[in-house]
Amino acid sequence: MINKLPGFRYTLIYITIILVFFSCKQPTNNKDNKDRIPLREIDTSSVLIKLSNNLFTIPSPYQATFSIKNSNIGFDKSFVNPPENVSNYSSNFKQAINIGIYGTDLGYLNIYDQVPDVISYFTVIKKLSQELGIHNAIQLELIDKIEKNIDNQDSLLYYLTSTYRQFDSYLKANNRKDIGVLIVTGGWIESLYILSQSAVESKNRQLINRLGEQKHPLDNLIEILSSYYYKSEDFSLLIDELVDLAYEFDGIIYSYSYEKPEINIEKKQTIVNSTSNVIISEYHLETIANKISSIRNNIIY
Repeated sequence: MINKLPGFRYTLIYITIILVFFSCKQPTNNKDNKDRIPLREIDTSSVLIKLSNNLFTIPSPYQATFSIKNSNIGFDKSFVNPPENVSNYSSNFKQAINIGIYGTDLGYLNIYDQVPDVISYFTVIKKLSQELGIHNAIQLELIDKIEKNIDNQDSLLYYLTSTYRQFDSYLKANNRKDIGVLIVTGGWIESLYILSQSAVESKNRQLINRLGEQKHPLDNLIEILSSYYYKSEDFSLLIDELVDLAYEFDGIIYSYSYEKPEINIEKKQTIVNSTSNVIISEYHLETIANKISSIRNNIIY
């Protein structure tokens, strides 16, 4: 894993969060080269969340997508939440958590160059963000750059990740932190769903390892959500389901081999050489995938 642009380590790069404010229009051919950013300049490794002076790390949804793509596994459209489901989401809870779902789906579509669907999912996310009243927080200049690069995989990801500070300030100023937490949660659940389904179908060792590594992020997510347990029945049910999932992860056996990381100060890069391995039966793998699918289905239906 290569961690780049250390400044981004302190921003919440969830594609699922930062998409909520964007206007959508058809891609334009009027692209300035200065607006096009190479993918190698983007850190997709982790997300850092601060809650009550405590810091929690959660893998970026893009991390799972890159693992799937790098394992030479093809795109599967059945994994994404159909855009027409958007009409079913009328509560703030459903709207916020499905912004997270659709945001991760958009990232998955983007990585696999599904440009027409990328545009469609922008439209869905715009609709949900308008209904939540959180669509006016991003500067027009940045929106323009996103629109110009909607069919450019590398640049689009870069400009999407650049919007977090504006988003974060908006939610804090308007005391809507629960909305941000739900968007993060939806994004992580969807990435875990796509990852687990791909792991079950392919039996790919890299994906199984990546899935097994989600135990600690899952514990972090439960702790982040716990303060909202009594906010609503939807929150209570979601947290209970995630706790039940955590029990399944407790049955996974991990082995870890530490190797000193390589640090390139000039390029501001840290290359992690440590390796991990997950020991899990096929039955246990399918059990975890089924529980994740159940949690996700309760969100999107």
